[in-house]
Amino acid sequence: MNHSSEQDRTGPDPINPDPGRTEHVPEGTMSVFTRIAAVVFIVGAIAFWAFAFSPQARERFQAPDQITDEVYVAAIETRCSVAVAEMEALPSSRTAESPEARGLIVEQANASLERMRSDLAGLPGGSDDDRELVGKWLDDWDFYIQDRVAHAEKLANGDTGRFLNTERDGIFIAERMSGFARRNNIRSCLPPGDL
Repeated sequence: MNHSSEQDRTGPDPINPDPGRTEHVPEGTMSVFTRIAAVVFIVGAIAFWAFAFSPQARERFQAPDQITDEVYVAAIETRCSVAVAEMEALPSSRTAESPEARGLIVEQANASLERMRSDLAGLPGGSDDDRELVGKWLDDWDFYIQDRVAHAEKLANGDTGRFLNTERDGIFIAERMSGFARRNNIRSCLPPGDL
């Protein structure tokens, strides 16, 4: 039987049209395009993060909740530090002999925070945007102080339950307040850790 004449009649083999030539592509090799794309991605990622942590990025892309008036920031920090000093002068509520005694200490601390919050609202300075940001932060303080007042009342009634912190938009109030204070370097204005 003549195989070549049979192949001539039916045409070339569609799977291997040139049986004399075989190509072997090693497994695991990447195409040139894939290699270039990977290198471009890696270099781009490095450049992005290098810029993100540079001083130029901080100046160009200021956080949306950053206070711009440094004198205003200093005044806020000073007023918060007064409240911190008042609270540090109180006995530790954690070592109180009873929930009722602890509740009395928390009430005194709450009074310091309420005076602080009121004074912060009346501080002069800051741009319109600064004052709007601080106003939103003080709204969070209102919720936080209300939570503390409720906690002090529970303690006064002998309840030893833990402090419950309001959650807004999926974030605890104290966490939002802390983030704002840290971003603006007003560390004395962090929620106190007395409870």
